[in-house]
Formats: sequence, C-alpha cells, structure tokens
Amino acid sequence: MSIRIARGYEKIHHPYQELYEGVRPSIQGLRAAKFLPISMLDKLHDDDPIVLLPGTFVGRANVTANFSSSNTFTDEEFAARALAPAAWGKYTVQYTALDTDFGTHNIDDATAGGAAVATDGTDEGASTMLVQNVKPLGVITAPVYSEVLKSKYTNYKRDLMPSVLMGNYSVVIPAITDGERAIEPGDIVRVAGDGTSTGNHKAVSKQYNTANTTPGRLMAWDGNTGSANYVVGRCIDKYKIAGNGGSGTRLGTVVSAGTSLTNLNSDHQFNTLKKVQTVPGLGLSGSGTQGIPAMFEHAVSDSAGDYFALVIKVDL
Repeated sequence: MSIRIARGYEKIHHPYQELYEGVRPSIQGLRAAKFLPISMLDKLHDDDPIVLLPGTFVGRANVTANFSSSNTFTDEEFAARALAPAAWGKYTVQYTALDTDFGTHNIDDATAGGAAVATDGTDEGASTMLVQNVKPLGVITAPVYSEVLKSKYTNYKRDLMPSVLMGNYSVVIPAITDGERAIEPGDIVRVAGDGTSTGNHKAVSKQYNTANTTPGRLMAWDGNTGSANYVVGRCIDKYKIAGNGGSGTRLGTVVSAGTSLTNLNSDHQFNTLKKVQTVPGLGLSGSGTQGIPAMFEHAVSDSAGDYFALVIKVDL
C-alpha cells in the first residue's frame, strides 16, 4: 500500500524505526517543555510546530539543578513534568525565525509563564540559560508538537500524551553524529554529552548537529560512573547503508543532488531496490532515493564517504 502525498505538500521521513514490541508506560501529564525551539513544521496539519522528532531520547526536567540558573518560568517547567532532549552535560537551545513567528516561550525570560521569543529577532540564536544533565526516560516514537499551541488556541490538544518507549525493544536509527558513527556492535550506549562542555539543541528542519554533545542523540559509553544514569542500552548491529557520498555529507542531500552512490547494502537489498521504477508522487521504496529507505536520509557520512545505520536494543 502506498500513501499519496497531496500536491504541494512535503513528505517527511523521520530518522527512526521500531523493530520489536516495546514497553510504553502510561505516564500522565508528560508534555514537551514550552521553551523547546521548533524543529520543523507539519505541512499536513496547518503548519503545526514540531519540537521533538521521533528517535530523540528525552528526559524530565525535574529539579532546579537541570538549569544553570533558576527563574520563575523554568521553575514552572520542571514542576509541570516537562520533557526535553536528554544529555549528560549542558546545552543551549537555538531559537530561529520559526520561533519568532510562532511565539515560542523564551527560556531566558524570568517571568511567570515565560515571554515569547522577541519578534524583533534579538532572541534568535543560542540561549543564555543552559539546560543540563537531563537523565533519559526513553525515546520519542511520534512527533511531539509545541505546548504553546494549547495557550494560543482554546481547547486545542495536539498531543494528549507523548509516546515514549522505555524498554524491551529495538530500534533502527541512522548514524548522524560523530559519536554515533563511532559506535560498534556490542557497545553499551548512552545519551550524548561529556558532563562539562556545552552542546546545542538546534532547531533546523532536516539538519541535525553532528557533534558528540548533541542532545537526544547517542554515543558509546566509556564506563565512566558519572554517566551511568545516562546509559540507554546496547548496540546489537551496525551496517553500512551506502558509500561514495563525500565526507560529512547528509545522505538526503546527496541523493537529491543525483550523486551516484556506490556499495549499496546488498544484505538489505538496497542494491536491488535501486532498480525499482515507481510512479512519481507515490511514496514507494526506490522513488528518488536510489533504493535507500527514506528514514536513512538523515545519515551523515564519515571521512571515507560511508553512511551507517545502528540497531539499538534499548533498556532503561
């Protein structure tokens, strides 16, 4: 079965796929933090703003120590059981023109409820306040929309409860960051960060940070006891998706540019899907992707031009 995408709309592929049944505890009241910047707009639902994408490991901002300094707004955020990308370390949030247009609550504002990101653009860019040491609860399985929607529109609930997988399941993700490309089968993995340096949670559609400190992403655990609470599972498989993409390039960009990829994974039959001719406008395997499943379009190549996928057995 294929799904026709309406003319003029964008087809969105998230960097995440579940392999086995997982545990989804029902935790009432979870929601996205109001200060999270917009990652992309949902073109199929009136440009509703998405702040957490599937495949992002998240945790609760539940103590004042989660922020480098406290103010009335952030106090309300952790009291309200807000979710934010998990990380062992500190990170800024990056506001863009999307947040200016929508009115995302500014993490740097100290007033109750938090004022919106300034319409004059002065609040765009990295925040001053740092989010830090957010311990992982699980991984987001479906797009999570901005909580600001509820305050803008009467009785408008886009997410009744975010879906968070917490254990006994396996997922496939493309290797996007430097840390993820360094993960090998058998490695215990944890959320990114090093406990001291500052990463950033970037709000740019289809463009992820590639640094080891990128919040919500993964890296191999080195046995450091200080980061033991940030371990999320183990890598049980790693395989190359394709090669010949050039160093540090995003797979979706290379495919759309018409670059001929080599060494398509034959075990997963990407090499045979490359030959499939499909009908334009239908979301079938092989259409415009050289046979590579679209969820991998976010993968970033290593220095040799190779792209990788990781199979992670998650147990929190």
